[in-house]
Formats: sequence, C-alpha cells, structure tokens
Amino acid sequence: MSLDPYLSVLALTTDALGGRRRGAPESWRRHIRSVVSPAQAQAVWPLVAPGHSVTPDCVSPLNPIMETSVDEQIERLRDLSPDDLLADLDGVFGSSGPPPHWRTVARQPRNWLRAYASATSQVWAAMRPAWRDARPLLDREVARVGAAAMRGRLDVILGGIHPSSRFEDGVLKIRDPEPARFDLAGRPLVLVPMVSGGDALICSLDRPDAVWLGYPVPGAGRLFRSQPAPESDGDALELLLGPVRAQVLSAVSQPVTMGELAALTRLTPSAITYHCERLAAAGLVRRERHGREVRVSLTPRAERLTELFEE
Repeated sequence: MSLDPYLSVLALTTDALGGRRRGAPESWRRHIRSVVSPAQAQAVWPLVAPGHSVTPDCVSPLNPIMETSVDEQIERLRDLSPDDLLADLDGVFGSSGPPPHWRTVARQPRNWLRAYASATSQVWAAMRPAWRDARPLLDREVARVGAAAMRGRLDVILGGIHPSSRFEDGVLKIRDPEPARFDLAGRPLVLVPMVSGGDALICSLDRPDAVWLGYPVPGAGRLFRSQPAPESDGDALELLLGPVRAQVLSAVSQPVTMGELAALTRLTPSAITYHCERLAAAGLVRRERHGREVRVSLTPRAERLTELFEE
C-alpha cells in the first residue's frame, strides 16, 4: 500500500481537462478548470487523447512506494531537461516516434515541461484540502487491504478495485484502449488509493521494480459534496522557485549545516543535497566545508531576491 497524493492529482487533472469523465463531480471539474491557464490545460491534452493510454515515464510518480511529496515531483518535472524528455519519449514509443498527440511535445519539450509542471502545481493547490480531509478514508482503506492480505483474500480487493475490471483465476483484467499482457514476475504489487472520481484508474505495469495500481478510495464521493474552497495564491517566492526551494531558502536565513537544514525542512538528506545543488547552480546558495560539516548560506543574489519578495 502507498498513500502517494501525486496519483490523485493526476487522476483529477485528467478527469477535469480530458474529454472523458472519470466520475468526479462537475463542481470539482469546473473548479480545477478555473485554476489552470489555457496553456497549462493544453499541456495536459497528450495524457487524455482519445484511444490512447501510454504516457512517458516522466508523467508517472517518482516511486509510489516511497510516497514522494507532490512538491518534490513538481520540482523534478521543472528540472527535467528537454533531452531527457525526448529520450523518455523515444524509450516509450520506439523507433516509430511518438504518436500525433505527443509530437507537439517533442517539438517544444521545454515549453511543455514548464506548462505541465505548472498545471500540476495549480491542481495540487486546489485539491490539497480534500487530500487532508481524506486521511481517515485512506487509513481505513489501508486497514481493509491489510486485513484482506492477512486472511489471504486479496482476490476480494482486486475483484472490486474498479467498476470495469475483473479478477479471475489470478489474473486482473483491466479495460484499456491499448491492451497488453503483463506478468508480475516476482515484482511487488503496490496499491495506491486515490482521491478521485469513481471511474478513475491509473496503473504502471512495466517498471522493473514494481507494478502499481491507483484506484478510487472507497467513500471518496463524500469529499466532493461541497464546492472546494480556493486556497490563496501563495507566496511570490514560492511561485518563482517552487515550494521546496523557497522553503530551503527561507530556512537558510542564517548559515546552517546540511543536517540542520534537513531537520528544519523535514526533507531527506538526499533531497536536501539535490535542491542545494540546484540552488548553488543558480547562484543562490553557497556550500562551504568546515571540518566534517558542510554549511549552507545565502549568496548576495539570494539576499537581494528574498528582500525583493518581502517588500
């Protein structure tokens, strides 16, 4: 089991901006459409083109098993180079090249990455309250699946995971416009309950490390009974740098060690190292070794930038 909110963001984004509804109420679909720009909505289109379901790996979660935050996944999209995206498209679609709905992306990969990351950020801001409200439902689902696993009855869970799927003779059959057959071959199966419409289903079946299925958490409909309240537009520095790096800069108002920075931001050491490297490349932080410690401090450029947004 994994409680990874990125899949819920992806499910609601494609429900609201795609041609086929996935069960989310119209009030939520309308609200999501209201928070994305036309360019951002256009960036989502390749994911929802009729008759297709295969997408490049960069659209998928980093690793649902690790329950990576949505903010980190958005930062990863913003940092992905156009060459990496083109290589991803080649790896997914092969020598024949991307299908028509992905060709515009291939022509302007940098623009697409920026627009899609921004769309994901806007939808996450809109649905974050619903994700918080869903915690009791998600915890109950974890307990339900755990009890079924202990009793050897995961067939009951898989048999009811989606209205259009079936579980027969150890095989989960999912309706898909681009059908294929996959075998677990020793890989773990990760179930990811989503805050989504009742007809949503997102899966990744060909990763070497795991197979995961995102499905609607039972009872999600009650979260959609009222119009979602819009959140504030957020901090200007956050909008410029992204929430994770804005948080890092704020935590470095005074020089701190990498360990102290990880504790202040509640990020893993590897995540702190990654974001500090990117901020250093942008000339916003400097890292200096003092004995066995590495201290991080703001550069004059970062100080001017933070002062600007405090005015």
